[in-house]
Amino acid sequence: MSSSAIWITGLEIFTAFYQCLFLKEMLGEKYRYTYLWFYMGTWLYGHINAWLVIVGTTWGNMIYLCVCSFALNTLLFHGSIIKRSFFTLWMYGIREVAAGIFIPLFMAAAVLNGREDCFDMVMKAADLAACLVPFFMTEILKRKLHLLKRDFEDRDGIYLMCIIGFICVAVGMTAMTFFRMSNWDAEYVYAIVIPSGLIAVGGEILNVYCILMLERRLVERLVKQQYQMLKQHLEISKEQYEQFLKIRHDMKNHSLCLAQLLEKDNIEEAKAYLEQWNAGIEEGEAVIHTGSVFADALLNPKYRQARKFGIDISIQMSVPGEDRIAPIDLCCLLANALDNAIEACRRGITAGYPAGWIRMKSQIYPNYWVFEITNSTYISVKHQEGRFPSPKQVPMSGVGLQNIRTVVERYEGVLELKSGTCFTLNVMFPLS
Repeated sequence: MSSSAIWITGLEIFTAFYQCLFLKEMLGEKYRYTYLWFYMGTWLYGHINAWLVIVGTTWGNMIYLCVCSFALNTLLFHGSIIKRSFFTLWMYGIREVAAGIFIPLFMAAAVLNGREDCFDMVMKAADLAACLVPFFMTEILKRKLHLLKRDFEDRDGIYLMCIIGFICVAVGMTAMTFFRMSNWDAEYVYAIVIPSGLIAVGGEILNVYCILMLERRLVERLVKQQYQMLKQHLEISKEQYEQFLKIRHDMKNHSLCLAQLLEKDNIEEAKAYLEQWNAGIEEGEAVIHTGSVFADALLNPKYRQARKFGIDISIQMSVPGEDRIAPIDLCCLLANALDNAIEACRRGITAGYPAGWIRMKSQIYPNYWVFEITNSTYISVKHQEGRFPSPKQVPMSGVGLQNIRTVVERYEGVLELKSGTCFTLNVMFPLS
């Protein structure tokens, strides 16, 4: 085996390993020994094209590789169709744009130096240089956009795929102009190579710029979500503090009243008064104990709120520790799920139906945590493409369910929604 063949084989092995590691981190693997299956798959569909010559053009080869890679990624990795499509197009589209930089440049250098007989070697060198660019671009995607696997939505993937597709088409059109040149004079080489290279370089810069802007938007969205959660916690803390001040203020009056009853030897009346006082104190005590002070502080006021509306509510919760799930994510999940359930029951009350009921429970297992909330429904909820649109006619409609979905994807969990005589939201989080 020649040194060039060894070099190409080594590059293929490293490329497959790097791509597999990237997809595993961004999407999550389905099976063990993913790299072995991934390398075998890429080697197989690459050599099938070489043996059978299924496609022979540049565009045909890119489409073939994208289709085969997408099928392989679907078998080996998690994630939505949009996410898998985006990562597939990113890996091959970026390389195609990079080829638009180096192939005209290297071939122009060969023409100007009178080495037209070395075009095969020039093409291999340009292809090698184009293979290195995706590593750099993928590192930007992986390191800079650290929120990608957490808050990256399908609409973000569609937006980026449109940009990458447009750039590939623009670079491909200029490359076709270059390869159709019949006169390789220096004047024509410069006239084509310079604008072609600038378009390709501009395309790669535009890809990086779009990623940076997307990261900024994701950060702003996360900050806004955290601000909303902090605002809810502050309102709950304010309510609890005001209740504490009220109890403290009333304690003096209650103490004076009890003292007067005891001075007059009204023992029975003092006992009855003390029992009423204790009952009032117990109403303000926490009735929900999950093992998390954050969850308790959130659920207890909402539990009392639901009871005030006449809703039959039951909460039996045990939640993972802070080392397993961040408190802000836990509260985001619980708050949005319970708010949606209470809102559904209130809509039933407004429509003239009984108050309804809510059942909220969770269980911690050795390797995963299961959370489920079920509420009665009197108004049917339509199911459309895995989503349940909120019937509330307000601008923030459906945000609660989207926040839940974001938290579930952040921890690579599973979200299941069921609608019928009642509405059920079931979430399973792996605890690793």
